[in-house]
Amino acid sequence: MPEENVERIAESAEQIPRKKSKNRREIEAMLERIGISIDNRINVVNLDNGERYFFDDYPQAMDFMKGKKGWWYVTTPGVRYNKDKNTEPR
Repeated sequence: MPEENVERIAESAEQIPRKKSKNRREIEAMLERIGISIDNRINVVNLDNGERYFFDDYPQAMDFMKGKKGWWYVTTPGVRYNKDKNTEPR
């Protein structure tokens, strides 16, 4: 496959909107009410001092980590507890 076609396919794939199912929207709404949200970013945490940095993809996070000293933890996308947000009682 010629490279020009590969580029065109990649560009068109990025333009396809992602539609969430009704069940997924309901679950995310319930999690949001209790203070948990979906986090699609890569989180990089300095375990020595608690610094946190967020990146859109893994290569960006790895570029940031080059030359850093200390204990660092890289998380994958997942859920995040919003401890500063007021949550409704169960």
